[in-house]
Amino acid sequence: MTTQQLRELFLDYFADRGHLVQPSAPLVLHDDPTSLFTSAGMQPYMAAFRGEEAPPAPRAVSIQKCLRTNDIEGVGFHNRYATFFEMMGNFSFGDYFKEGGIELAWDFVINVLGLPKDDLYITVHTDDDEAEEIWHKNIGVPMERISRLGREDNWWPKDRWEGPCGPCSEIHLDLGPEFGCDKPDCTVGCDCDRYLELWNLVFQMYTEAEDGALTPLPAPGIDTGFGLERLALVMQDVRHLAETDEMAHIMDRIVAVINEQTGSNYAYGDDAHHDLALRIITDHLRATTFILADGTTGGPSNEGAGYVLRRFIRRAFRYGRQLGATEPFLHKAIPAVTEAMGQHYTELGEKEEFSAQLVRREEERFASTLRQGMNMFEEIALELQQARQDTIPGEKAFTLYDTYGFPVELTVEMAAERGLKVDMEGFEQAMAAQRARSGRGAGLATAEETISLAHLPATEFVGHETQSSTGKIVAIVVDGEETQRAKAEAEAEATVILDATPFYAEQGGQTGDEGIIHSSEFEFAVRNTVSHGDKVLHIGTLKRGTMQVGDEVTAAVDTARRHAIMRNHTGTHLLHAALRKVVGEHVSQSGSLVAPDRLRFDFTHHEAVTPEQLAEVERICNEWILDNRSVSVAEMDYDEARDQGAIAIFTEKYDQQVRTVTTEGISMELCGGTHVSSTGEIGSLHVISESSIAAGIRRIEAITGTGAVQHHRQLTDQAHELAAELNCPPDDIRAHSSA
Repeated sequence: MTTQQLRELFLDYFADRGHLVQPSAPLVLHDDPTSLFTSAGMQPYMAAFRGEEAPPAPRAVSIQKCLRTNDIEGVGFHNRYATFFEMMGNFSFGDYFKEGGIELAWDFVINVLGLPKDDLYITVHTDDDEAEEIWHKNIGVPMERISRLGREDNWWPKDRWEGPCGPCSEIHLDLGPEFGCDKPDCTVGCDCDRYLELWNLVFQMYTEAEDGALTPLPAPGIDTGFGLERLALVMQDVRHLAETDEMAHIMDRIVAVINEQTGSNYAYGDDAHHDLALRIITDHLRATTFILADGTTGGPSNEGAGYVLRRFIRRAFRYGRQLGATEPFLHKAIPAVTEAMGQHYTELGEKEEFSAQLVRREEERFASTLRQGMNMFEEIALELQQARQDTIPGEKAFTLYDTYGFPVELTVEMAAERGLKVDMEGFEQAMAAQRARSGRGAGLATAEETISLAHLPATEFVGHETQSSTGKIVAIVVDGEETQRAKAEAEAEATVILDATPFYAEQGGQTGDEGIIHSSEFEFAVRNTVSHGDKVLHIGTLKRGTMQVGDEVTAAVDTARRHAIMRNHTGTHLLHAALRKVVGEHVSQSGSLVAPDRLRFDFTHHEAVTPEQLAEVERICNEWILDNRSVSVAEMDYDEARDQGAIAIFTEKYDQQVRTVTTEGISMELCGGTHVSSTGEIGSLHVISESSIAAGIRRIEAITGTGAVQHHRQLTDQAHELAAELNCPPDDIRAHSSA
C-alpha cells in the first residue's frame, strides 16, 4: 500500500463508523501557547476536551500535521523517529470510551490492515486494571503479551501540564530479531528498534495541576495517535522511515541533486555512513518544506519557529557536506516534496517557489560563514585537547551562534563527535546578556491564566445578521471571579457573557467590537470583545446602575466603527487578490490586522515589492472598488470550499463546515469576519507603506473609506504648504525642489 492509500483507508474506516472527518490544523496553533508547534493530533481539540467549547462532533477523525524536535538526535539512526510526521487519530468527545476505543483500534489493525496477532503486544498504565481486562477478556490478547508500564510510557503527556491528560494503552509490533539489540531481556519498551509502537490510545480523563492533583474532565474522551510513517514502514516492509514510498521519492531527488553537483554516482545503500546522512537530510528537508508551506514562519530566524527552521536547514546542509556537497543543494529537491505529498497537501505546490527561494538564500548565508565557523570550532577543539579539557566555554559557543550562525544544537553535536561537551549554562547567560543589550524578550510568553468558563453554554453570535440584539446575561466576572451582580462603583472593570451577542470577538486579525450593553437598570460600555473557547467575553466598564446574572439586556455594537472595520476587512481581501495577481501566486497571508482606522496585511514574499508593483496593486484594488463587485457569504463543507478554489490561511484552524466570503470575479476566501455587501462601499483604498518584518515576510499597511479621504487631504495640504514655501504651483514642486 502507498502512503496515500493508507491515509484514505484510515479516514474511510472511521468515517464509515460515524466519525466526522476533520482537516489538519496548522503546524502552529496561535491560540495554544503551550508549545511552539503542533506536536500531537489532539492539540486542536484541547478546549473541546476541557469542555470550554463544543466539539466538532461526538466522534471525529483526522490526520494532523505534527512537528517535534525532542527526538531529533534519533532521526535517521532509529526507525521510529521523524521531526515532521503525520498523526492519524480518532476522537471521542463523551461518546465511546476505553472499550469502544480499544475495539475499533484492534478491528482496524487485525481485520483491515491484516497485521498478525502473534506479533502484536499491548501496554497499559500501571494502575489501569480496566484497560487490561478489556484487552484480555474482550479482545482475547494473552496476558503474556500485555505489559504494565509507568508514566514515562503509558500516561499522556508524560510531562505534567494543565491540559487534558490520562492513562494510555499502546499497540506495539514485533518487527523481528533482526531489528533487535540481541540482549536477553529485550522486550516491549526496549530502546532498540525491534518493538515498534504503532498506536497510542489515550484515555482523556483529567487535567493536572502543578502539584499533581487531578481534576476529572467534564466528560471522559478518547484521543488516539497512529503514526502514518510508522504504519507505512510496516506495510511497505522497509527498514527506515526514509525508505517509505513518499520519503524515498524525496531522498532519490536529493541524491540526484548532490550527484549532479559533485559528479559522483552515489546511490542509497552504497555506504552506511552516507546513508545515515541522507536519511537525516530527507527528514529535515521534508520538515522544512512543510513549515514554509504551512505559513507558520516567513523564513529562518533566531527566534521561535524561525529558529527551528534555521536549525533544520543548516543541520541538513552540514550533513550534505559529508556527501560531498559544498554548494546549496536543498532548494533544488523541494519540488520532490510536492510531487510526493502534494496530492494530500495542496499548499506544498502553492508555496513551492517561495519555499525554494527562502531555502536557497539560507543555504547561501550559511555556506558563506560555515568555513570560518568550522575553522573557529577546530581551533577551540585543539585548544581544549592541548589543555586536556572537555568542555567548550559558553561564550565561545555563543560566538559560533551569534557570529557564524551555528545553532547551538549544531555545536553540541559537533562537540559530541569529538568527545566534547558544551557549557550550556554559560551559553544561556551569554544569550540573556545579548537579549538585554538588544531589548528583546527571553522567549515565548506564558498563557494568561483565566477563569474556567467550561460550565457555561456557548455564546450564539448573531452579528452577521444584525448589529443590535437582545440577550440574557449568563455570567459576570470581576477581578477574575464570577459574581452574581456588579454595581457601578468608580466605573469598575468587568467582563460580561451573554447567551447571544451581535459583538464580533477578536479573531482572524479582525479587532473586537465596541459598543453598549444596557437595560433600564444599567449601562455597560464594551471596550473590547474577545473569545474564550466558544464563549464571547465583553470586556468593559459599568457606567451606571447594577447588573446581575439573568438580566434581559440589549446589546448594541458601535455601528460606525463596525462599518469602518468591514470596509477594511473586505479591502484586505482585495489587497490579497491584487498582490497574487501582480507579485505572484505564491503570495499568501501570514498575519493581518483589521482595525477601524487601518488594515495591515503580512504576506509571504522573498523581496521588497517595488514601487511600480505597489502602484499597480493599488490601481487594481480601486478599479475593483469602482466596479462595485458584489460580496457574498456561504456556508459549506471545507473540502467543497477548497475544491471550488477557496483560499485558506494555513495558520488558521478550520472546522469541517466553513464560511466562505466571495468577491465577485476576484476572490473566494475562508473567513469568519464581517464584510461589506459590495466593494463600492469601501470607497477607495490607499497603500501607506510596505516593509519587511522577517525573512520572507513583507507587510503592507493601507487605509480605506473616510480614512483614505483624510489621508489624501493631509497630503494635499502638505503639498500646498510646501508650494507656498517654494513660491510655486503645487504641480511644479518637483522642478523647484531639484533646482
